[in-house]
Amino acid sequence: MKIFSKVSLLAGLIIASNSFAATEVNAKLGQNLKIMQDILQSSLGGEEHSSIGRIQHSYLIGQGVAFRVDSNSGWLRHFVMPPMPPMPAMAPAAPGSGVAVSTNVANAISVTGNGSSFSFSFDEEAIEEMAEAAEAMAEQQQDQSEKLRDLREERRDIERDLRDYEREKRDIEFSSKVSKLDADQQKKLKEINQKSEQLKSQLTQLQKNLTEQEQEYNKKRAEQQKLAAQRQTELVAKVGQVFSNTLCDYGASLRDLKEQEFVSFQLSLSGRNNAKDHYWVVKKSDINQCVTGKIDAPALLKKASYYQY
Repeated sequence: MKIFSKVSLLAGLIIASNSFAATEVNAKLGQNLKIMQDILQSSLGGEEHSSIGRIQHSYLIGQGVAFRVDSNSGWLRHFVMPPMPPMPAMAPAAPGSGVAVSTNVANAISVTGNGSSFSFSFDEEAIEEMAEAAEAMAEQQQDQSEKLRDLREERRDIERDLRDYEREKRDIEFSSKVSKLDADQQKKLKEINQKSEQLKSQLTQLQKNLTEQEQEYNKKRAEQQKLAAQRQTELVAKVGQVFSNTLCDYGASLRDLKEQEFVSFQLSLSGRNNAKDHYWVVKKSDINQCVTGKIDAPALLKKASYYQY
């Protein structure tokens, strides 16, 4: 009886282990996804540009592929996304053929496959000018912030000196109620009153200057926040456009992805407080329609599910 129980237990463990065995993903599908990842990376400017980091992807059986990219922490200051030229459509890839992606770190990207190719260049001078302007703006903001800190410290020093003089003045005035002030006490009281008036005048002027500086600082900060929001809007819009264009032009490379599965793209806005990630989810069947020319890239983008989380 015990032997039968042990055999039954062993059989159950074998069955359980087999039921949890990992399913192997089609190697060709893995190649498809890697090719698409490289094309997306190049289409978004490559890792050498400051707005977009390295794209990664994961695959869920029955669901599809999810691409993910982080916007680099410096994109709010250095982001410049030059206009992307339209990408020529490529014919569906034949079995066994490949798509080559090459990046010239100097200023150009090219993608070739099946005899078709396209390339485009980045305006590196514009990127450098934007980066320099952003750095100059950041330095100005830092300088102004330090100046405000110095003014506030100076105000605290004056207020502390005023309190000290007021305390001495009260002590002398209290003494005057007990006995008549001598010459030295009268002289001291006069000096205290004069210095107090001078400090009050300095404090009034300093507070006026500090208020003006704070208003200017807050104004520039609001302008920078507005510019940052504009850059974010431009970045999100450009990523959506590039994503849909790439799927239309090179969606044929996803030939081993099933018709009922999805292709999603996640843009993570790192470096922003409380910033939400942006997601685009596209049906493989819709991608096929775009590849075959039944719909265009803007139509594909409209058919995509877009949300923030």
